[in-house]
Amino acid sequence: MLSNGRLSHGRQTRAAPVVSIAALAIAASWRPCAAQAATGRVEERVASATDTTQQFALYLPPGYTAARRWPILFVLDPRGRAVLALHLFQEAAAQLGWIVMSSYNTLSDGPPEPNVAAVNAMLASAQVRLSIDSSRLYLAGFSGTARAALAFAVALRGQVAGVIAAGGALGFALGGPETVFAGDSTFAYFGAAGTRDFNYEEVLALGDRFRITRVPYRVVTFQGPHSWPPADVCGDALAWLELRAMLGGLRPLDSSWARARLEAEQARASELERAGHWVEALRLDDAVARDYAHWPAAAAAARRAAVLRGSREVARYDAEARRLAERDLQQGLGLPRIFSWARSQRDPPTLETLAAKLRIAELQRTVERGDSLAAASARRLLARVWVNLAFYEPRAYLATGSPERAMRMLETAATIGPIEGEACALLREALSAASATQRERLAGQCQS
Repeated sequence: MLSNGRLSHGRQTRAAPVVSIAALAIAASWRPCAAQAATGRVEERVASATDTTQQFALYLPPGYTAARRWPILFVLDPRGRAVLALHLFQEAAAQLGWIVMSSYNTLSDGPPEPNVAAVNAMLASAQVRLSIDSSRLYLAGFSGTARAALAFAVALRGQVAGVIAAGGALGFALGGPETVFAGDSTFAYFGAAGTRDFNYEEVLALGDRFRITRVPYRVVTFQGPHSWPPADVCGDALAWLELRAMLGGLRPLDSSWARARLEAEQARASELERAGHWVEALRLDDAVARDYAHWPAAAAAARRAAVLRGSREVARYDAEARRLAERDLQQGLGLPRIFSWARSQRDPPTLETLAAKLRIAELQRTVERGDSLAAASARRLLARVWVNLAFYEPRAYLATGSPERAMRMLETAATIGPIEGEACALLREALSAASATQRERLAGQCQS
């Protein structure tokens, strides 16, 4: 909950952090002071004004002065990689005149307290040290912190003007963002997901729900796995939020800037259509028609979208995409049951049994058949299976003293792809219980 500019701790699950809100008076108590960092460059490590255990990276745009108020983006990286995440937004922040704060203390896959404390610390420091436009506070998160950012926006309704949520979204729930912000033109959601991201479908689904409840939204996809979007997509997110601030009355309309952006988006939609990327062109034409409704160009974009939507190719794509989205949902519901079954067995299931239950070979055959819509979906489903086998399940088994079960998960994960990243520490710990066959199967993993 946020009271006098603070969130209080609530319960959080991996899927949806929960926070509540009490009496709030941020705008009334905002006290800008002189900046503590140089403008136009990143201050890599700044301690919070209220809690020195909380630290963040800070970027002040060129020309920053306390004589005016500035929009601010609070970045929540799921592993506290403050500088890495900040750099993705830096170029656009410089061009648009945004402050960026990025925490070293935010985390995913755990209780809510670290993220609540981190957001409180950044809010307090911004309030004490910087000249902030209190109507233009924004949150950005990836994966679990995307979900946290959306939940915080609900808790801080009226204070958060928009969220950039990459690689993660919230499922439907009464009191969720799509219902809380229904019809609210001053809030905006920018969702992004990689084409190989196992959370791809949930990001698109939240966009659809925002469309139904008439909340300004954009959803974009990019070529890549479960990750932050590349810097150009992050920059486009800031530019779109700037546009939405103009359209929602949070800042004066810059007609020439908005017109230039509209023309660039129209040109991009035409380019996509000429290249045969009809679904991407349709998505952008729909977005132009929504965002520029009061411009004459919006009607033309709506007509182009209607033509594309009525085409045989797009109709076939939509039907197949809906079928695959349902399969994605069913896998998401089914995986916990399979892993619960594995935990209930007296002995760890064999690699072959576990792989068959998870349909690994079937999904791999679909991928091998070609770069189709079905193959792209199968890659995402395999990625979801892999992250459970290589990270979540071994971590849980090791925490309860079952390294032999952790090994079975890891060796099954290796049939999908190499063990890498955070899974390597789990593999090293589990190797104490590995058989000779398992050591042979996992030889060469984590070499990079």
